[in-house]
Amino acid sequence: MSKLKHLVAYLAILLISTGATAAYIDTLNGPPSAFHIERGAKKLKKIAPFKPLQVGDKITVRKPTHEIDHISDKENFITLALDEGVFKTLKYADTQEKPYTVTAAPNSPNVANGVMNIVSAWVYRLWKNDIQIVDFQIQGGEPTTRPISMRLLKGNNAQLIIGYRELHLAWYGGKPPYQIQVSKIGTKIVCWDEKNIATAEITLKKRKIKAGRFQVVVSDAQSKKVFGKFTAAEAPSLLQNSEARAIEQSDLPQSSKKTLLAAWLAKQGGWYFEAYQRVAPLTGYYPAQLVKQGLERGKRPK
Repeated sequence: MSKLKHLVAYLAILLISTGATAAYIDTLNGPPSAFHIERGAKKLKKIAPFKPLQVGDKITVRKPTHEIDHISDKENFITLALDEGVFKTLKYADTQEKPYTVTAAPNSPNVANGVMNIVSAWVYRLWKNDIQIVDFQIQGGEPTTRPISMRLLKGNNAQLIIGYRELHLAWYGGKPPYQIQVSKIGTKIVCWDEKNIATAEITLKKRKIKAGRFQVVVSDAQSKKVFGKFTAAEAPSLLQNSEARAIEQSDLPQSSKKTLLAAWLAKQGGWYFEAYQRVAPLTGYYPAQLVKQGLERGKRPK
């Protein structure tokens, strides 16, 4: 065997033995029970988007047993990021005869493993909760008019970075049409005043947000109201720490990078409101949808 082959073999063994990240889970379609991942002789628990995978991990996708076993598609599937810009989607047919084994890629994605492991645990809880809600809806649960509430801003410690920007807001319950007013506390300045809002969610047009405290008032068709507050401030120094930089310097696609950074921000105290602003525009990407809906429902990382 040539020296080059010896070196390649040695590197392959080293990669396996050190548990280096060879891929990560990008997205999933189906309930947690639809996926089985083994590492060595043990089953991985709490798999979710952003879960790092190692060389040798074996993946099996199970066949749906009921109509409610999936989210939005007829098949369960898992999409892996295997290489820089290379993704692989696995369905039941792909692993029916034998599990798919993760192998070393020529350009394994440079990812922030520590951050991913932290975030994926929270995303797992959001995913499990989302599946349960979908199942209830499919089984015929009749929605009822609930009192109007705004869990996104619960706690009065929400923080937002100042600047010229849109404002994304969402609430629950009440009866449409809604009216929303955002004003600066301690002044007569009304930043936004929107009427005849048909849904419990809105993107307010761009304007310059200066430092200060703001109040949000949402009214429904029955004049029921809900109040929320947030503070606009300079960008926090925590965005310059090692974890935030690791996310920014990773090889993740932009949608994944933005979602991961937002999920990480949500863990940093009151910056969950800033995190929401970052994922709200990311439509069509399920992990971003999970983080967005989780924050709307008041589900924050521990």
